[in-house]
Amino acid sequence: MRYLKILADDLTGAADTAARCRRFGLPATIFLDSPETPLPQGALAFTSDSRHLTADAAAKSARKTAASLPALDARWYKKIDSTLRGNVGSELDALLDLVDAPAAVVCPAFPAQRRWLRNGILTAPEVGPPAIHLPSLLREQSRHRVAALSIKEVRGEALATKLKRLMRMEDGCTGRGRLVIAADAITDSDLDRLVMAQEEALPDALLCGSAGLVGALVRREAARETFPALPVGGIGTPGQTVLLVAGSGSEVSHRQIAHLLRCGDDNPQLGTSRLIVLPETDSAATASLNPTRPIWLLQQPQPHPDAALDGPEARQRADHLARVGVAALARRPADVLMLVGGDTAMLFLRHLGAARLKVEQELLPGMPLCSGVIDGRTTLIAIKPGRFGEEGTLVDLLERVGLSGHGASVGE
Repeated sequence: MRYLKILADDLTGAADTAARCRRFGLPATIFLDSPETPLPQGALAFTSDSRHLTADAAAKSARKTAASLPALDARWYKKIDSTLRGNVGSELDALLDLVDAPAAVVCPAFPAQRRWLRNGILTAPEVGPPAIHLPSLLREQSRHRVAALSIKEVRGEALATKLKRLMRMEDGCTGRGRLVIAADAITDSDLDRLVMAQEEALPDALLCGSAGLVGALVRREAARETFPALPVGGIGTPGQTVLLVAGSGSEVSHRQIAHLLRCGDDNPQLGTSRLIVLPETDSAATASLNPTRPIWLLQQPQPHPDAALDGPEARQRADHLARVGVAALARRPADVLMLVGGDTAMLFLRHLGAARLKVEQELLPGMPLCSGVIDGRTTLIAIKPGRFGEEGTLVDLLERVGLSGHGASVGE
């Protein structure tokens, strides 16, 4: 696989798929803007930065982003959120039309992050009630006919035959457009079966899913092209300074921050100086951060339970946090940037003028460590989707970049 084009609707979506690609040996680059040629080989992850937009605006943004990319003999992958946030159907339709694919196979399951589908219903941390039924959501958001594959069918011996039959039924329905197939999956083996059957039965179909499905795709390519599987490990040496900017409003993210603060009380190498960024907080407030602590943490206050985590207001809060984060970085350069939340990561890096990130390795499933040029200096940047992980995930990531003395060099 020389090129794989990935289109996500936010930066953490581009990052988690790129991380999975790198995990299985495929070089991966994340782009924050229109890329300059020549492009590196491997996975090329782009974001339309459209999670916060209306359905129509998101579709236009996705199409514009995809259409603006250099022409390459590449396979496309449409990244969607593993908890089905965003404008899944409208953006999928836009890319289907652009690449002229006859069908899409859709599965947001990511077993490594406890996200899976059974009977079309999504199971994931912080999701529901009410339950999200993927086929119903797609019928509401897409203009194309939607079919569903149960977990029994995915695990059956005739999966490829079933896909061919669904496509023949669609071919017999004049005027119904393309076919969108929503598939169950619980394990990585289920995802592997989907990729294998899609390749056999519908080779021109568009794969659409989370980092889980793209991992299955790259694993299959790696088996044919003998990509070396990279180790999961850390990078760096003890004593690094970290600027941690956490804009996610999810409960998972706030539990992880609370755990980090507790650990920092007992472990000086995880010592954290925190600034809660309110709407009235300005750049001068970063002077309150303790220069003797290795970690500077900037975060938003925990939102009201009814507050929207996506949309214009959330975007505005993320931009304010990003600007204060840039001021903190100017006050004390950091060896590692750790960014939590898609809007926050995108806006922070844009304010710093970053154009592309090279994925060095996957630290944890869907969480890459990248390198990027900021102010002429190569900087390490770890990116974490807000809802990913367990209570100890932030501490685990910090250990993997060397803060607690357990870090390892790249490739070790």
